[in-house]
Amino acid sequence: MFLICIVVKSQQYYDHIPWKLEGANERIETYRKGKAKLVFMLENSSSESAKLDIGLVNHAFNFGVSMTQEGPFEGTKYQDIYRQRVLEVFNFVTLGFYWGARDEKRGLTGFNKRMDDKISWAVRNKMKIKGHPLLWHESLPKWVINNNDPEGLEKIIYQRIKDLILSYPEIKYWDVYNEAVAPFKAHVTPSGVTRWIKYKGGIFPAMLELYDFVNQIDSSKIYTNNHYHPKDPEFFKLNEFFKEKGVGYQAIGMQAHMQTQDNIFEEQELIDLIDSFAPLGKDIQFTEITVTSSKLFKDWKDHQVFLRKRDLSKKKGKQLTLPSLQERENYQAEYIKDLYTLLFSKPSVSSVTMWNLTDRNAWRGHAGGILDSELQPKKAFHTLKKLIKETWNTKIEKEINLNEEFHFNGFYGQYDGTIKVGDKLYKFSFNHKKENDGLIIIKLQD
Repeated sequence: MFLICIVVKSQQYYDHIPWKLEGANERIETYRKGKAKLVFMLENSSSESAKLDIGLVNHAFNFGVSMTQEGPFEGTKYQDIYRQRVLEVFNFVTLGFYWGARDEKRGLTGFNKRMDDKISWAVRNKMKIKGHPLLWHESLPKWVINNNDPEGLEKIIYQRIKDLILSYPEIKYWDVYNEAVAPFKAHVTPSGVTRWIKYKGGIFPAMLELYDFVNQIDSSKIYTNNHYHPKDPEFFKLNEFFKEKGVGYQAIGMQAHMQTQDNIFEEQELIDLIDSFAPLGKDIQFTEITVTSSKLFKDWKDHQVFLRKRDLSKKKGKQLTLPSLQERENYQAEYIKDLYTLLFSKPSVSSVTMWNLTDRNAWRGHAGGILDSELQPKKAFHTLKKLIKETWNTKIEKEINLNEEFHFNGFYGQYDGTIKVGDKLYKFSFNHKKENDGLIIIKLQD
């Protein structure tokens, strides 16, 4: 008697069923593009013909990547490669301001120097910047974890937040309290921060006071209420509460670390989630995206077995990581294409941030990057780059007449261009915004 064992791979594991994306391209045309009217003014010139060349150089939409992963690359051969890869695709970076890494009591002054370098690099390359986070109950110095004086700690918390906001004026976006509805969940270890929240009367009053404080410091920033589990009913209630109280915040942040089968967003599920939050009238930011090309775990319990093994390996000075699988790399690329297309098409969504650029030093040891461990592009990198830089791009080369309106329909964002009049070449820039009303006058000067 022969037993024949047939191994059937789950379709969810290895094959991405293409999403329907009904109306997505139409919505992109409607909400991410608009008509622009340009007039080029040149002194002592009549309606002279000219050769125009313009191109989108920076989307209004934030296509982001977290640079919290860069730390281990500092001073190595990988750092320049890492940053170059960032520039090839993205226009928005998240920088990590974890209290545990910036602990003045331990004299961690080098933190500021490293952060200054990241910020200056981002500014030079016209990257938009988010700081993450102003406060969190995780990644804390030991003296904060052990603190039992919430009244005294409050002064320290507020001074730290004030210092961060005022010390980095280049940062326009901030996650205020990361994962605000999580402090008292079963998996969270109590700390000085959670005790401070209890001292303030609970999450809702504590967050109300916290957002009031940051707006007193600088109300021009874009403040985000960010959570790891956007389907958590408490998260929706908190945002409803914020709306009712008129809290000064601009964005709802949603994470999507898809490392287990039960955390994979299906198309309709994601549409329903976005549509449920949209009536609250805030921008929706997808703040932390992970689409792994390594093994998918069944659920959280299954995942925890691996994480415990990984923690034990770290104690022994070893790194336990999951390899990237070829069949899963195909899945990763196809899923990312559909995911980004859907998110870009939804008018309430203003940004999407990938949490790991590369598999090297990736969060939780998953192959969650769009670069491999040697920082070479995986299929997903090329897929995403083509979407952002080619499919969702506007480039125009055309003969026009000066002093006459030139109309075009293009993606919102920052444009660079040249115009050649006779033998002279003029360079210019302009911002094509949804809010623009009327002509954009470009004065050409010798």
